[in-house]
Order: sequence, then C-alpha cells, then structure tokens
Amino acid sequence: MTKTRILSALLSLAALSASPLAAQAGSVDQGTFRVYVEGNEVGTEQFTITQAGSGAAAVTLASGTVDLRLPSGSLRLQPRLRAQGVAADPIQYQVDVSGDSPQRIIGSIASGRVSARIVTATGEQLREYVASTGAVVLDDAVAHHFWFLAQRMHSGRVPVIVPRESRQVMATVTDRGEESVQVAGQNVRLFHLVVQPQGGAQADVWVDALNRVLRVDIPARQYRAVRTEIPR
Repeated sequence: MTKTRILSALLSLAALSASPLAAQAGSVDQGTFRVYVEGNEVGTEQFTITQAGSGAAAVTLASGTVDLRLPSGSLRLQPRLRAQGVAADPIQYQVDVSGDSPQRIIGSIASGRVSARIVTATGEQLREYVASTGAVVLDDAVAHHFWFLAQRMHSGRVPVIVPRESRQVMATVTDRGEESVQVAGQNVRLFHLVVQPQGGAQADVWVDALNRVLRVDIPARQYRAVRTEIPR
C-alpha cells in the first residue's frame, strides 16, 4: 500500500467521530464495566456501539474509554473502531493510550493487510501486517470488543487483530452453553464463550441473546470486567 493510500485512510478515520453517520446511527449497546485486577476494583470502561444502514452497506461504530489505576501506574485507553457489512468486518480503528507510555495507533484494514501508523513521544512508525478474511479486532483490556467476536461466532476459529501489538493471531472459540452468572448483583442466564488466542491468555466471556457482553474474565491476568447494569 502506498503512503498516499495510507494517508487517505488515516484522514478518513480522523473524521470518523465527526461523521453525520454517527449521529444517525441506532444504538446497539452502551454501558459501563467495572474493572477488577487481583480482586481489587481498579477503574471503569465506558462504551457505545451503534449501527446504521443494512446489509453490505451497514456501518458499525464502537468507541469507549478505559480508565485504570494499576500498581504500575495509571492507564487510559480510548479505542474507536469502524466496521462494515453484515458480519461487521473491521475496516478502520484508532487507539489513544495515555499514561506512562502515551501513544496513538491509527490503522486501516483492507485487501488482506493492516496498515498502521504509530505515534509516540519519540516519533512515528508505519507498520503493515496480514489481516485474514473474517478477522476481528480485540484490543487488550477492552471488554466491549468481544461483541464483534460474539457476532461472528460462538464456536470455531477466528483470526484476531491485536492493534497495540501490531500482529494477528488465531483464536479458538468454544461455546460452553448457558450459565447462571452474577452481574450487577443479580443472577442472569448468559452464554459462556471461551476464547483462547494462540500463545495468549484465555478469556471467559459471557454474552446475552443479543451478543451484548456482560462480563469478561481473564484468569491468568486476574482481570475481570463486569457490567454495572444489565441491559434491557
């Protein structure tokens, strides 16, 4: 991909939040997760997912803010993701990272490649890597991104793009069926998905019948994100 095409994609993404389409979109899900690490509440994740159009012309926009107070320091993530089509295939994303190591990652996904621009205090880098057909974006510590995975499948194998690691991995998704899970002080029946990225930490994800994510546990990291309210 030429630098001109990369720049065009980046400018298109920069206008994402100001697009009239965002104002016309209908809400798919929105809410807040409480985030726990090692059993201690360390912050929140607020998010909104909207859709506009239908069929191949459907556009899904997801944005959020993750604020965490970790032993290693404070961390704020502001991810934005644009997807298209019935399967909500990712086409553009941006992740702003604040804290001890601030950076901005802006990327576009097309023609089987991810083209990313990474901006840090020391300069800028351009990176390209493979994006397989059917890939989903799962940024580390962003619970609402699992909505895109649950929309795609409840069982099988799926390519996963990890923006802040500039790479793609394969993940196996296993459907454990319905379970009673505590969310917001209530026991609710949810579908339990186990997501195992190749060489990565297993994530236990609980979604409702509309694939809205209500809880995410990553046992190896002692991480848990739980919705503050049950969506209606």
